[in-house]
Amino acid sequence: MKSLKLIALVAWCAAFTLGCGTARTSTHTTTLSGLERVHKAGVLLWGADVVGGVPYVYEDPHAPGHYIGFEKDIAEGIAKHLGVKLQLVIKAWDTLIPELQRGSFDIAMNGIEDTADRAKIVLFSTPYFVYSQQITVRKGTHGIASLNDLEGKRVATLSGTAAEDLLHSHPAIRVVVAPEIIYSYRDLENGKADAVLLDSPIAAAYGSPNPKLKNVGKSFNEGRYIIAFRNEDATLQQAVNEALDAMKKDGELRDIYRRYGILDEHQEKIGI
Repeated sequence: MKSLKLIALVAWCAAFTLGCGTARTSTHTTTLSGLERVHKAGVLLWGADVVGGVPYVYEDPHAPGHYIGFEKDIAEGIAKHLGVKLQLVIKAWDTLIPELQRGSFDIAMNGIEDTADRAKIVLFSTPYFVYSQQITVRKGTHGIASLNDLEGKRVATLSGTAAEDLLHSHPAIRVVVAPEIIYSYRDLENGKADAVLLDSPIAAAYGSPNPKLKNVGKSFNEGRYIIAFRNEDATLQQAVNEALDAMKKDGELRDIYRRYGILDEHQEKIGI
């Protein structure tokens, strides 16, 4: 989804100063299975980044210190199915996998893509959301509606994302990489970029509501968001998969996505 290297220290501090969770650093060395560990603690520690986190997880503008977002709702649902409380541990996005492996939390869920490289080092849940790439331009822009239309253009995106990889695979596109979501859309507004390419939930949150911008063309290049676990936490992985399956079957995931305006036809591919 995003890479926030410049704020890693700030995000690390926020996890403690905001009271959103503390690391359970030694738990992964115990003889308890992942699920047993969570049940014994009575808490599911969820690692995520909240900076520029709309619509995934972000601070409620009407209730400082309280976090909302479609992934927050999913995490709450999972914790309920496991019979435990949920606790958010804030970390920078590009440190989530290393922090997970270190034992700072039980699961990492924050627009994490199911890449082959990640599959080599952590376990994946079943997919809970199918994202796709969405182009955003300034209102009044014509002639841009597809990836090929971006050739010769300055296109803003985030570092460490599937969108960045896709853009770099087209040498004729001039890629403008930013460390934060808001910078990409701000560059577009200010004329420093001709378009933005990012995941569909981000475009829905930052492109659609902005009176100066518009999302154009059909989204494309699907991918899947997954929850990541340590390799030794197969029992927790199985329990979370069962929770996600139940949330799909009873319509809970569909309701969450509809509430945040991100329900689309792509979700049918994973049974939502």
